[in-house]
Amino acid sequence: MGRLRVVFDLDDTLYPERQFALCGFRACGDWARAEFGVEGVADEMTRLLDAGMLGKLFKAVLETHIPAHGPEHLNLLREVYRGAAAELTLFDDGAWALDHYGSKGPLGLITDGTQSVQRKKVGALALEPRFHEIVYTDALGADRAYFKPHPMAFERVAAAIGASGDRFVYVGDNPAKDFIAPNALGWTTVQVVRDGGIHDATKQIDGGAPQHQITSLTALPTILGI
Repeated sequence: MGRLRVVFDLDDTLYPERQFALCGFRACGDWARAEFGVEGVADEMTRLLDAGMLGKLFKAVLETHIPAHGPEHLNLLREVYRGAAAELTLFDDGAWALDHYGSKGPLGLITDGTQSVQRKKVGALALEPRFHEIVYTDALGADRAYFKPHPMAFERVAAAIGASGDRFVYVGDNPAKDFIAPNALGWTTVQVVRDGGIHDATKQIDGGAPQHQITSLTALPTILGI
């Protein structure tokens, strides 16, 4: 059996994505207060997030709190969110997993999202020294063409940290996109299911079911044998 090579997702796998969202919401609240004298924007954004709203959250907040907004305000609000200072902390089991598997060989990281935002998260979590290869899928092509489940990021990280015959593992949280490519490539796929995650942990796509599910990364050795 070849060497074990572990590759991780970032958001809600190694740290709570809600933590970053709340940083952005606070910045949006400050912006709305300064520009329009409006209060309650950050609280409303948090309420909508916790109710399961994602893509339409920014528009919904503007319609509720700033009815006279224009298209430029939607773009501004998103930029304020993306530009917010990030104060982030790894999950305890995330830190443990990086220490444990980082001592056994080079690690990989694959993350979707706006490249500048994802780089900010990686910097806030001091992750660069922990990974031999980090693939920001947004940097691979325009219009999210290579976001998961596209296989390019997985092929790239495999070439960077491993070789033919190695045993690759992908650990993520979102069955709607994380596992279809590594499943097709013959990797072991592991979903960490956490309370409070932003994405639906049950929504799957064809071929995207994880091979294993755990509630803590400390359970990885029972699956991987190491």
